[in-house]
Amino acid sequence: MLLATLGGLVFTFPLQGAETKSSSKYKLVDETVAIVNGEPILASDVKIYMLLFGINDPQKALKDLENIYLVVQYAESRGLTVNLKQAQQMVLNFAKSQGISLEQLYKELQKVGLGGSVFQNFLVKYNLYKASIELFVLKPLLEDKETLDFLIAEKLPKAQPYYTIELLKIPKKIAEKKADLLVSADIKKISQKLGFDILKLTVNPNNLKPQLARVIKRLKAGQTDFAEDKNYIYLVKVDKIEFKIPQDARQKALEEIKKEKIEAFIKKLKNEAIIKELVPLKELRF
Repeated sequence: MLLATLGGLVFTFPLQGAETKSSSKYKLVDETVAIVNGEPILASDVKIYMLLFGINDPQKALKDLENIYLVVQYAESRGLTVNLKQAQQMVLNFAKSQGISLEQLYKELQKVGLGGSVFQNFLVKYNLYKASIELFVLKPLLEDKETLDFLIAEKLPKAQPYYTIELLKIPKKIAEKKADLLVSADIKKISQKLGFDILKLTVNPNNLKPQLARVIKRLKAGQTDFAEDKNYIYLVKVDKIEFKIPQDARQKALEEIKKEKIEAFIKKLKNEAIIKELVPLKELRF
């Protein structure tokens, strides 16, 4: 049983020593089993997926392949493609990861009833799928650090937000006289004109007055707004928002969020797709 690395993942793929208990019943099958937006999925594609991922259920393999095809079609519609030279390099890299030559790879594929062109096509699609998930789903998620932190915190009820803020406290009588100045919401300018110091704090909003807490919680980093109580007007600017979360808990929550984002992305594509399953997989030999 060989180990194959594809797109950063590790798979078991019984190429060498192919005369295994399961491989003895394999035959070359190129029947179309499903159509995704007009593009066929072959029984051979299902077989490859089952081998690479160690899946015994053809129906599950087909469902996964339908998702892969949807994402690849989305990527191709946005200009992501793989040329012939790149495709051939993918196959060569796979052979190298197995410690065998291209010729040996094709011989081993034949032993399990698979053609080289079908195998190359799968490698292209899977690598495009992985690249597309990274580019269109995970990259935007990870780049928006502030939103991501809030999503992680939502997964961890005990996570507490800490805001680094600038706070200017202005008596209402003065604020009423200087209303034109306050309209700018420029905390530094207002501080200089009024001669009041800006307080810089790192706080959990829940520990502040409710009037302040409500305003702070709706602000993002870099935003400014006013709060007030009976005697004062408060000008608040949020500089940074952080959550105190143990690294292991953070990583677990992040993986859950990634999975949810990928599932939501694929679900949207599926809702807009036309998928037809043509042949009951139980009628085919896998």
